Amino acid sequence: MVPLQTPTAWPPGVTARFLTLAGELLGDADVTVDVSVDDIQATARCTACGSTHARYGHADPVREWAQEHAAKCRALPRPTP
Repeated sequence: MVPLQTPTAWPPGVTARFLTLAGELLGDADVTVDVSVDDIQATARCTACGSTHARYGHADPVREWAQEHAAKCRALPRPTP
């Protein structure tokens, strides 16, 4: 396993962040599933594969989905030019 690099600052609005399996294997602390919560809904988005999950009201089911997805996602993020 590769040593984990220092992650960049969390994006605005992100309240929870889960490292994906690919991020762990690559040592890339920015390959994550990010959870954000606003007045209406909670949303999780995988920065690697782009999968999302949203739910109105309580954020716990979204955080649970984010953690489960992160534990098995092997997708690599698209490289930036």
